[in-house]
Amino acid sequence: MLTLASNDFIKRYAQESAPIMRADLLEVVEMMALIAPEAELVSNVGIPYFQQNANWLYGVAARSDHLCVYFSDLSVLYSFADRLPHVQFGDDCLIIYQLEDINLNVLAELFGQIKVHFLLNHREAFELLQ
Repeated sequence: MLTLASNDFIKRYAQESAPIMRADLLEVVEMMALIAPEAELVSNVGIPYFQQNANWLYGVAARSDHLCVYFSDLSVLYSFADRLPHVQFGDDCLIIYQLEDINLNVLAELFGQIKVHFLLNHREAFELLQ
């Protein structure tokens, strides 16, 4: 399987990101892809994000000193606040300063819960497509 790090858009986006954030960015993108392998990596909003059946699932933007992780369903996000003590919760995103400071298993669980909620919320659309 071709890794996302070899994707032209991801390569370019990572190269344009602050050097201190590159490894974390690539790890988050790879984690998102592992959690939702059927989702399509899209770049038309300028950041790596994943969509399924033309609906936004999640994405990540690299800033100079942090990552902003965006989700399609923020209602799940706040139930993870106690389990992700080294992140900040923005108005519409999760802010990660250093990936090494957080429990990656909890982050992966959060991505998984976002995917489950996404599938439940879009179940009718998926059933119509089949």
